Amino acid sequence: MDMLRQGAEWLSAQRQQHVATDVQYRRFDGGTSSVKATLGKTVFRAENEFGVTVRVHSFDFIISSTELGFEPQRNDEIICDGKTYEVLAPNGEPCWRWSGTSNNTYRIHTKEIGDGEQQQ
Repeated sequence: MDMLRQGAEWLSAQRQQHVATDVQYRRFDGGTSSVKATLGKTVFRAENEFGVTVRVHSFDFIISSTELGFEPQRNDEIICDGKTYEVLAPNGEPCWRWSGTSNNTYRIHTKEIGDGEQQQ
C-alpha cells in the first residue's frame, strides 16, 4: 500500500509541475492568492422544473489543498486566462470534493461568469 501512496504522490507532483497553470483565487471576503491549478470538467445531472433530466457542466480547477491553504467556499472566484469563474455546484451539491485517494487535492466546481478584469 505504501508503494501505491508514493506513486500517487509522485503523479500529483508531476501534474503540478508539468500540467498546472497559474490562476488567481479570490475569496468572497476579498483575499487573493496565486496558485497552480489543473483544469478539468464534471458533468452533473439535474432535474428542471418540468421533471426533465438535464446535464450541467462544471469547469473544474484541481488545486493542492496545501498550496491553497484554506477550504474553498461557494461564491469564491477563480480567474484564469482573463475569465472569471464562480465557485458553485448545482442542486445543492458541494462546491468541491477531494480529487484522488490521498485527500490532499481539491477538485473545485465552478461556472464561468465573465471577464476577469471586470469582476474586481
